[in-house]
This record gives sequence, C-alpha cells and structure tokens, in this order.
Amino acid sequence: MGDRRSSACTVVARLVLALGLAGAVAPALAEDGKAAAGGDRGPAERGKGGFSYGGEITGRMNLLAPPKLGEIGPPPMPSPPPGFGGPDIGSRGLPEHDVLKGLKLPHLTPAPRPGAQPTPVTPTLEDAPTPAIAAPIVKQPLHLAATFGDKGAKVPNGVKWRVFTDQPDMNGEHLLVAESSDAAPRFDLDPGGYVVHAVYGLVSTARYVSVAPDHPTDTTMSLPAGAIRLAAFVGDARVPPDRVGFTLTRNDAGVTRTVAENVRPGALLRVPAGQYHVVSAYGDANAIVEVDLDVAAGKLVEAQVHHKAARMTLRLVRAAGGAEVKNTSWTVLTPGGDVIRESIGQLPPIVLSEGDYTAIARHDGKMFQQNFSVRAGFDATVELTLN
Repeated sequence: MGDRRSSACTVVARLVLALGLAGAVAPALAEDGKAAAGGDRGPAERGKGGFSYGGEITGRMNLLAPPKLGEIGPPPMPSPPPGFGGPDIGSRGLPEHDVLKGLKLPHLTPAPRPGAQPTPVTPTLEDAPTPAIAAPIVKQPLHLAATFGDKGAKVPNGVKWRVFTDQPDMNGEHLLVAESSDAAPRFDLDPGGYVVHAVYGLVSTARYVSVAPDHPTDTTMSLPAGAIRLAAFVGDARVPPDRVGFTLTRNDAGVTRTVAENVRPGALLRVPAGQYHVVSAYGDANAIVEVDLDVAAGKLVEAQVHHKAARMTLRLVRAAGGAEVKNTSWTVLTPGGDVIRESIGQLPPIVLSEGDYTAIARHDGKMFQQNFSVRAGFDATVELTLN
C-alpha cells in the first residue's frame, strides 16, 4: 500500500512539474499523500480519475501541448503503473483537456524561505519619480541714472552706458550684454551680477551691480564732471574754427597731463571736475594765449580767448605788385633774433602775434631782408623786391 501511495505521489509531482508549479505544489504533495493515493476516499470518488489540491483548473493548458519546431518542451512523463486507480494517460489516450479537468492546485504564491532575499521589483514608468521642472528664468529690469557728483543734479544727456558680465570668459574679457545712450536707460536682464560702465565725455566710472530675481533694481552712479566750451576772437571778430585750436592740461599729483588737444572753438568738452590750463594757438607760429580755468561738477564753463595777432602774407617779387618769384626760402625773426618760422620754398600765410619782425628771403644764392610790423586784427601782405 505504501508503494502505491508513493507511486501516485510521483505521478502527480511530475504532472505538476510540467506545469512549472513544482515549487509551490511540492510541499502540498507531502502533506496530501494519502488523499492523492485515494486511501481516504470512497471507491466512487476514486473512480472519477481526478485529484483535489485546493484549486480547480479547467480547459486546455498550452504548457502541456506538444512542443513546436525549434522549441524545447518539458521532459516526457512516464505512465503510472498498471492497475493504479488514476487515469492512465499513456495507455488510455485521453485528451489533454480530460486529464486537466477537475485538477486541483494549491495557492501559487510560495512562502518565503528562511533567509531568502525578497525578489527585487523592477520599477515601471508609473513608479518613476516625476522630474522636477525648473522654473523659467524671469528677466528683471535694471534702471540706471547718473548725477553730477554724489549730491549733484541728474545728468540730462550725453552718457554712454554699457553693461558687461561680472565674470570674465576664458580670454579674461567681460562680455558686453547691453548698451544705451539714454540719460536713464532700462535694461531687462537675467538675475545675477554685472559690471555697469558709464562714460560722460572724458569722465568714466564703473560699478558692480546685482540684479535681484524678484524685483526691479535701481542704480544711480556719480559722475564728478563738468563741461567747457571755448571760443577765440581777434578784436571783435571771431576766429574761424579751422584756424585755431585748444589744448587742455591738468596737474595730476605734480605731473602735467594732457587732457585734450586740438579742440575746436564751440565744441562742448565734458571733463572731470578740477582745474585746467588752456592753451589757444591761432595758426602755427607764435599767436598763443594761455589761461587757467576752474571747472566745477555739474557746471558749464564758457571761456573766450582774445588774440592780439594778424595774418601776414610774405612775397618775393621783382617789382612792387608783380608776380611772386618761385624757389624762395624764408626765415622770420623777432627783433631779438629768435626764429619764428622757416620754410624751404613758398611760405604760406602766417599768423603772427602783434609786434615787430624781420623777414629774410633767399633766392638764387642771394639774400633779401626787410623789417615789418604786425598790428592786431589787421591782416596784411609784405613784399620784398629783388632790386
């Protein structure tokens, strides 16, 4: 009797292994050996040819179907011994669905073994955390303004604004972000640090500015600057702008530095507040006037320079009023012998300060000399004759 029960358990275990359920059913076979062999069932129940293991499967199971070409199926199942109370699949040739009908299976979830690690769960797209979406960068306005000094009036115009990145690039240069020539410009910038550079004529200043991420930023920069406008006269007549120029210098810690040169009359020159020495040159000889000016922040200084000079024309002729002799060299001297001007060839009109002079002409190895005077405001022509 023990052998028959053992054989019945073996047949059932092989059948369950073919279904891939041996891991879950094997413990139940050991407990239900008597029930599987039919020892505790009546003859009528054993004659049904079925087994009961806690669940029922009906219909066709593809796992028991013959393997297809190229597939590896489960190992062949041996037939139970003849005369066993269960169905003989091999000898009776019962269809597979008749064999499975009424087959009972235990619960399919195996109990965890002592010390076994839980089976890792592969995360799905639904389980993946939703990536945080970065908040968009909102540009904030930067309002700029400039004043004449710390407590001076606002600069109405003439400021050139430039905004650079506060961090240099790989070449050590700060990149230009924005620029404007408005008196009080507005720039919409990403929050962060910048360098603001303001230029007003010859005055410039720079400052680090931080643009806030949640509100506008207002910055007022101090420009200690003033302005100068110069004009030149001879008597009551204004000197033509193309004949006079100005040079400005200032004392910087005991060193004289040139601030601007060749400034034309009427030009507005924006300069740092302070004291300046102005030199006005009428022509390119000795008609020079010098003056000192004090420029205050936010103030415009308009200065007029009055020259005592005249524009003189020197000619070498064969007779009074005649044609000018070519290939003549000239020298103009003061009464003390100082050379005012020299030329090789024709001498263009020359502006000389008021006073007395000597003109020397050289032609064909001969020298001709004549004294003349200059009166302020009276342009004249001086002729030297060969006879």
